Amino acid sequence: MKERLLLLFKLHKIDRELQELYALRGDIPEKIEGLIAQKDKMENDYNSMQEQLEEINRIEEQSNEENEKLLKKMEKNDEILRSGTVKSNKEYDALAREIEDAKSKIDENERSMKEEHSDKKQDLAFHIGGLKVQLDEIREDIEINQNELNELTRQTREEEAELKSQREELLPKVSPEDMETYNRINDSRYGEAMALVRKGSCLGCYSSIPPQRVIEIKMANRLFHCESCGRILMAEELLSRT
Repeated sequence: MKERLLLLFKLHKIDRELQELYALRGDIPEKIEGLIAQKDKMENDYNSMQEQLEEINRIEEQSNEENEKLLKKMEKNDEILRSGTVKSNKEYDALAREIEDAKSKIDENERSMKEEHSDKKQDLAFHIGGLKVQLDEIREDIEINQNELNELTRQTREEEAELKSQREELLPKVSPEDMETYNRINDSRYGEAMALVRKGSCLGCYSSIPPQRVIEIKMANRLFHCESCGRILMAEELLSRT
């Protein structure tokens, strides 16, 4: 059991050193993550507005093409009416009706472009321009923070790699049961799964431990947990014996 405890404490020591390295990075990783989430949302909004604007432009282009065809048809029908080649009132009325229908359709298309599309196009263009400025700013922020994080990571890369290597070498020696207990407490105690016992107190939460329990912890015949904080306890004296 003493060997099991010492293995867990070695793992605990490595994890604490890794946590200290990660702490040097401060809140930069979380900040980058938040900025990327904002950027992704802005890009989605930007792309959606661009698609809406493109759709309006497509509809207007179709309307303009339709108006041009209708104008040509009106001019052609008007020429026929003026040429005096129309042979009957029925034919004359049909041509005049086509001209009137074409004129009504042109007016409808132009009214739609003016009343329905014009304001929406201006609104979309305004918001797209604003989003573009914000996206440029947020991308610059991401780049600045990423460069800072890369520099901090570069400074600690070798030490981090060595610690991770030691951890990987140690893991197969720890029993699955002990590993499960360690990970469960480590997760709930923010990387502080173990605590030494010194002068009858848990150095994790500084709670007093009954004298009889201190003796049992020193004997190290099984795992003991602090009744206050739940950490795995190990007598400090065990370290001096190794």
